[in-house]
Parts: sequence; structure tokens; C-alpha cells
Amino acid sequence: MTDTYRHLVIGRGIMGSAAAMHLAANSDSVAVLGPTEAMAITDSAVPKASHHDAGRNAHSLDEDPVWSELGATSVARYRDIEKAAGIGFFDEIGYTRIHHDEAVVQRSADHALRFSGKRPDVMSGDEANERFPFFHFEPGETIGYQPRDAGRINPRGYVDAMSTVASSNGAEIIDDHAVEMMVRDDGVQVHTAGGQTLLCERVIVATGAYSTFDNLLPILLPLHVRGRTIVMVPVDDGTLSDLSGMPSVGCHPGDGRVRTYWHPPVTYPDGQKYLKIGGGPEGPQRISSLTVLNEWLRSDGDPEMADAYRAELHRMMPDLDLSDSVTAACVTSETHSLRPYAEAICGGRVVVLTGGNGHGAKAADALGEIGASLMLEQDWPGQTTQSQFALPDAAR
Repeated sequence: MTDTYRHLVIGRGIMGSAAAMHLAANSDSVAVLGPTEAMAITDSAVPKASHHDAGRNAHSLDEDPVWSELGATSVARYRDIEKAAGIGFFDEIGYTRIHHDEAVVQRSADHALRFSGKRPDVMSGDEANERFPFFHFEPGETIGYQPRDAGRINPRGYVDAMSTVASSNGAEIIDDHAVEMMVRDDGVQVHTAGGQTLLCERVIVATGAYSTFDNLLPILLPLHVRGRTIVMVPVDDGTLSDLSGMPSVGCHPGDGRVRTYWHPPVTYPDGQKYLKIGGGPEGPQRISSLTVLNEWLRSDGDPEMADAYRAELHRMMPDLDLSDSVTAACVTSETHSLRPYAEAICGGRVVVLTGGNGHGAKAADALGEIGASLMLEQDWPGQTTQSQFALPDAAR
């Protein structure tokens, strides 16, 4: 069976769903291809996803102005997407950044002011201890706090909402996955695992960590795919009450300690409320092949990293019971610039859109807009520039 479209998005994760939403709002004959929920426990031949979760941090309190702008632009649109889709996914609970270097926090606050219109509060560890009694900050730490236009998103809900908006504007959702892509003079031909042949004028490839392994692109994409570990701490109703007012958190403590991010408890599909923590550093878990990637995503992660995260939680929240915590695996896709890749190749037939670098979830809407603009040959949106998202010369 052969179907023909003007624009096809390969990848139904956060970036792909956002790109499809923006394409459908500005063009007709749009389709988006990918499995509905590619969980790590499914068959090894099916691409997995790291967005099947209930919580990701969202904010514009970033040291890099590019990520700050992408975050601010996306957060500002969350409520409109929720309203259009009838699906809620954003909890405006605020975001706290902890850093050992005051200058980093001050720069981050300046960027947030520039792009969101409001400057986050900046305070010492002692001041923050009075403001957030459930945390324990060190005196030498500097804390930035963004109370508005920041907090936590449910990435599952975010994808569902953007897909719903895309569908309402005419996009076709194809529950399958690509196994081959051929760029021809008259367009692009894509073959799927389910036996479909899709013909399109142009295609966006937004397959996340798989972009460097799935052999769809005619170039070797320079992505560093790294295995990450997360720890989930079950929280009962009594503890939940004690954590009322807790914001999402990103922590860069220095002194050789692990970088972390976490957010307050939220209900997961199993009905249990969990506080989730994850982070860095880069660590040894660099993924080298498709087989290793799938095996990692079916694992429980790295037990040593899990212990390091638990130690950080105990330092920051000494009264939190960690005895029943569980672990899981995740991945991040890192680019050479630590900014996303968004570039048209193959004479404009193919748009590469990938490289979340651990920030992609919160910024998906803005990244999807960039991908759609490249596909439609429209003006570059926002204050960023195409050169900031370019592939390295060796990849072209």
C-alpha cells in the first residue's frame, strides 16, 4: 500500500509531535509516523522513547541563552495547547536552580528576564533554607527561583496534546515506524515495519537517540547517546502534605558531587506518587549501537549512579524515606554544540531535528516550530539563528 503526503514527520516523540502540530497549522497533507507508545519493555525491533514519563522540568532559568529562549517560548504556549487539546500537562509549581557559582545563577536569571519578561529571585543558601523548609541548602550555594512560567510538564500529556492539536488541523497519525528512507529527485520514499510505502515531498526526521543508529538519514549524525539513570521515590500522603509548595529543581553543587534534577511527587500510571531524580555527569554509559540502546532502555540503569542520586536527595531532603526507591533507565542525545540540530539537507528534502541535550522536553514547542519553518522554507522564528543549530561540517 502506498500513501502520498506533502510533509511527513518521522518520530512521534516530543519534538516530532511539536513539528507535526506546527506543520498542520500551516500546511495541508501532513502525516506523522511513529509508534503510539514505544516503551522499553516492547519488542527490540520497535524504537523506544524517553518521553514516556510523568514529569520533566520546565523553565527558562538557563545559562545558555539559546535554551533559555527555547524554554521561555515553549512555556508561554503551554496553556494555549492545553486549551486547544482539552488535555492538561503543565503544573506551574516554579523551578529552583542550585549552583556553586553565583555568577552562573545571575546570568541565568538575566536570560530568563530577557526571554520571559520576569527576573527570577536570586538568593543565598541561608535565605533559601528559610523560604523552602523542606530543603537543606549549603551556605555557599546560590539559588535561583523562578516562581512563574516554570514548573513541571507531564511529557506523555504534552505529546498527546500536541498530537491532538495536529490531528484537529488535519494531520494524519500513522501508528507504525520507519525502517528505510530513500531520497529521490522527486521526493522522499519511506518504508515502514508494517509494510506501508509513504511518498512525500519533504520529511522531518525527529527520531531522538535513534537518529544516529536507525540508518534512515543519508548522513552519519554526530550524536553522543548516553545512558542515564533515574530514581523513583514513592511518597505517601503524609509526606506529600509536608512537601506542599515544593518546586522543580536543578542542582549543580560542585565539589565533585553529581549534578541532579528532580521534581516533587506526581502520580504515575501505576497510581503511585513518586518523587523522581536523575541527572549527570556524563559517566561511562555511552551507547554505541542500536542493540546496546535497546538493551539499556530495558535495564534498571546504573546502580552506582542511583546510589549517588540517593545520596544527593538525602543531603537535600534528609527526612525523605528512600528505602523503597526504584530505578529505571533513560537516555540523552548530546550534540557537539550542546544545542539542538535543526537543519535542512538533501537540497531541502530532509530536515534533521534532534539533540535534546537533556533540555528537549521543556523546549519542544519552539523546536517543533523551527523544524516546521525549515520544512516550509519560512523565516527563522525567534531570536536564535540557524547557525546555532547547524550540523558540523563533517556531517554534511
